[in-house]
Amino acid sequence: MGGMRLALVIGCLMLASGCVLHTRSPSPHPPPPPHRPVAMTYREAVNLGFNQCRSRGYECRLKDADRKGRDVWRVKFHASTRRAKGHLHLDFDAYSRSLLRVDDKVKARRHDWDDDDRRGRGRGKKKGHARRDD
Repeated sequence: MGGMRLALVIGCLMLASGCVLHTRSPSPHPPPPPHRPVAMTYREAVNLGFNQCRSRGYECRLKDADRKGRDVWRVKFHASTRRAKGHLHLDFDAYSRSLLRVDDKVKARRHDWDDDDRRGRGRGKKKGHARRDD
């Protein structure tokens, strides 16, 4: 009987080792999608605009800054130099902060002197050159 018990114990051990349930650890959750960068703030858009404006050699006065849609900041400046004035409009991507578009309308100041008349500007309402000034 001792041999039978031994055979039974060995048989049970052999069956038990073959019937062991292997539980898998639950699959890890997929990594969350990468977060989109935070959108640029008003102050950051204005600072980037001032940097761009000054890098062009202009004296800059902020005219307006607003968000155009969800992804674009438009910053507008009155820009001038000693001999020119006009405006500078800049569009920035709100997330990547890259410069998308530049509208640079700074032109030399006009001296509208009439070269035929030494007394200054021409006569009349339009203050330009008239046929009668010749």
